[in-house]
Amino acid sequence: MKNLIQMLVVLSLLIIITPAVSADLPPAFEGRKLYVSHCQLCHAADGKGDGPLAKAMHIDAEDLTTVVRSGSDNNLVNIITGKGRHASTHRISPSMPKWEDVFSGHQIKALVAYLRFLSSSKHDLIGDPEIGLQLYQKYCAICHGVDGDGKGVMTELLRIKPIDHTNPHKTDKLDNNELASSILDGRGKFMPAFRGVLTQNEVNGLVSYIRLLYQIWGQLEDGGLVILMRHPAGEMDEEHGDSLLRDPSCKSKENLSEKGKMNAVSIGEQFKSRGVPIESVLASPDCLAKETAKTAFGQVESVEFLSSMKTISEQQADSYTAQLERRIGSYSGKGNLVLLTHELNINAISFQTLEEGYFLVLNPMGKNEFEEVGIYRLDK
Repeated sequence: MKNLIQMLVVLSLLIIITPAVSADLPPAFEGRKLYVSHCQLCHAADGKGDGPLAKAMHIDAEDLTTVVRSGSDNNLVNIITGKGRHASTHRISPSMPKWEDVFSGHQIKALVAYLRFLSSSKHDLIGDPEIGLQLYQKYCAICHGVDGDGKGVMTELLRIKPIDHTNPHKTDKLDNNELASSILDGRGKFMPAFRGVLTQNEVNGLVSYIRLLYQIWGQLEDGGLVILMRHPAGEMDEEHGDSLLRDPSCKSKENLSEKGKMNAVSIGEQFKSRGVPIESVLASPDCLAKETAKTAFGQVESVEFLSSMKTISEQQADSYTAQLERRIGSYSGKGNLVLLTHELNINAISFQTLEEGYFLVLNPMGKNEFEEVGIYRLDK
């Protein structure tokens, strides 16, 4: 009887309270529309590069699922717009249009977000997300939030913690049939059943919209991942050279500039504001790396294997790489592990060249094994 009353309360409030539609639609949702209208003919619905137009015109379109996994946002923007394609490490077909004058900056970011989703999602989109958007705001946002982050207006009143749909670590555990079943038949005490209210077509649309709420920050909130970051650029002068090398003790000169300090504070605030748990922070012994880590996260442990490989022997570099791989693969903490190191060190384990302002997320798989979740950009 108590559960029935609770259910009636929720359904009544769904009728009374209609949350406003978010002004900022999910980037991947917006990006999908652009992809379908401008990219899918060549790159195919799954991004594999074997779309109908590519086949008909014998165009060698790229497999976007591999390009996206190994490219920074900036690199992807350059490929899409046509700027700096000559410097890209990826093979770019000469038939690839330059979209610089077609898409706005906002649209390009949305397209990149969808490409990130396309390259990492474990589930297909089984319905029309456009249908799902309207239904989500009407039936789901009151508890799950207009942005899908599980912070709807009813969470405090009912003292509930709905699933965070922006967190793929949680939604990916449910396949499409399981997610559809939870919508149709309800889940727990407060998740109402919509069987008889929604058609199967509408449910499929909802499932697809939920998939597109994907955000990397949501996954980081669960912890257990490794965040690999590059130290900020060193300051150079003719007399002393690289500030990283002239004072390993960091006592005689402050190595982080005022701009560097502001950037470090911003890094820490972005992780903190999103509720990303940081269990420990390891950094190169070099001054800039240590000071950046301390300023950003309030803690740092200096470890030798994160030192720059710029001036060491090949044997020592191999040793550093092996230690780094073991530390990443064997990590099993509840929070996330942050590693602040150098460009060569990162490149040695991932073949990635991280630009400043980006971080690489890795999923430990035991021993020295790990998989790349993706490269992501910090807000400026």
